[in-house]
Amino acid sequence: MTAGQTTFLVIVMILTVAVYSFKWALHFQYLRVQNKKSPGHWTDYYKRNYIHKKDRQWWKESIMLFPLLYPVILTGKEKEDHWLLKIKRTNLALYFILIVLLLAGIYFSKVSTLPA
Repeated sequence: MTAGQTTFLVIVMILTVAVYSFKWALHFQYLRVQNKKSPGHWTDYYKRNYIHKKDRQWWKESIMLFPLLYPVILTGKEKEDHWLLKIKRTNLALYFILIVLLLAGIYFSKVSTLPA
């Protein structure tokens, strides 16, 4: 594997982790909205800016609130559905990134076995 291929795979992996952690921040905001609080900013998740009394609990719950391979079901409540749609879009972005990572891994493994 060449340095360019390794760099590409590392960049895609870092992008995957970044998007997934952003998804956790959206989960945190959703939990705030679900409990009738202001969502705050997505960076509150990283700063651990606990504005509300139950923020520490919500922060812990947000990590596995909506696992990636499970569907996100809309509630019919406009404010909550706004955040659920954002989470759905983030899931789609993660699926796309994972497909790119898988295809790149397959391509790079086949390129190294081809005759020059």
